[in-house]
Amino acid sequence: MSPAIILFGTLAVFIILNIPIAISLGLSSAITLLSVGMPITSIPSILQATVQKFSLLTIPLFVLAGVIMDKGGISKRLIKLANSIIGPVHGGLGYVSVVTAMLFAAISGSGTATVAAIGSILIPAMIKQGYDAAYTSALSAISGSLGTIIPPSITFLIYGMITGESISDLFLAGILPGCIFALCLCASVLIMSLKNGWKSDEPRMKVKEILKALADSFWGLMSPVIVLGGIYSGIFTPTEAASVAVIYSLIVGIFIYKEINLHSLLVTLFETAKTTGLILFIIMNAGIFSWILTQQGIAAELTELALTLTKNKYIMLFIIDIIFLLAGCVMDNTSALYILVPIIMPIAQALDINLVHLGTILVVNLSIGQITPPVGPNLYVAADIGKVKFEEIVKKMMPLIGMALVALLLITYVPQLSLAFIKG
Repeated sequence: MSPAIILFGTLAVFIILNIPIAISLGLSSAITLLSVGMPITSIPSILQATVQKFSLLTIPLFVLAGVIMDKGGISKRLIKLANSIIGPVHGGLGYVSVVTAMLFAAISGSGTATVAAIGSILIPAMIKQGYDAAYTSALSAISGSLGTIIPPSITFLIYGMITGESISDLFLAGILPGCIFALCLCASVLIMSLKNGWKSDEPRMKVKEILKALADSFWGLMSPVIVLGGIYSGIFTPTEAASVAVIYSLIVGIFIYKEINLHSLLVTLFETAKTTGLILFIIMNAGIFSWILTQQGIAAELTELALTLTKNKYIMLFIIDIIFLLAGCVMDNTSALYILVPIIMPIAQALDINLVHLGTILVVNLSIGQITPPVGPNLYVAADIGKVKFEEIVKKMMPLIGMALVALLLITYVPQLSLAFIKG
């Protein structure tokens, strides 16, 4: 039997049996190795080679920086700043949800963390002001997806490690697409707020109050400026930038905002270790799967097959979108990248698709996957915060997903949106 059939067949069976994706990847890889006569003792060396990369240090460091900034009070200050500027207009708190998620995404690098940090404050506030609970929760869930696109993004980091593309270029590529995604969400908020009369009764804040909110959130806003500015100016690498982010976050949280004590620091370290351990466990098992795809020539065979179907770049981009949208429904971002990128990358190179642009397309697809069932981690977090049934939040999510797909098509077929800030 073909190694490809064994590899993908056993993976499909394990997923249907509801075995966690990371374990499914490892089991299907081990079965495939045995079927082709390779010793299972080769697995430890493959695991070691997968995680023995200096660039992987960036992941726990950015996760830690994001958790520290959340525990340090940055999320509530960003919300207060955004609310002081755009809160009183129709759909004001909806815009605040989107804008604050963008700002926090530039600190946390994680979609689910963004939902938890921003949603826990804004969802109850919006419901209290008369917004529909299910729509509010859905908006918070999809706004959190911006954490996957806006740099520094952990998903971009993983894509860069798989393809060898510059992490700095990938971060730059996420800026405009992230803004377009956010604008499409704001358009949905405008339509829904005008239709339902969602508007704050509070008067517009005076300039003095806005400036006060800006001053209070200044140190939080400086975090992405220092980190991303340092990367793009060449002062430090992404891994060094992650270290700077941790140190800066600690200084702000302990000495400036004074909201981090020994207990909260221990909780922060525990949360970081748990998140990092899960990510690395997925990466290790997905690394074996990816290695088999390449070593057994499966990726090359699938590339040839795909190119016999069509050599039209634009049709292939549409097919890639469909594949990754479906993948996002059933697996996490890391697994999807490790499984599919080794297959998609040669096809893209054969059709002269820029790999940085491709990375942006894949990351936007996977960000939408964070709010599509049955996986959709952002949905579960937001539904829990908003105290709404899962089916209710899914129903209200449909028009928001429609606007997200509009953004996806623009990003897919206008490569300049991803490559505008990249030299060369």
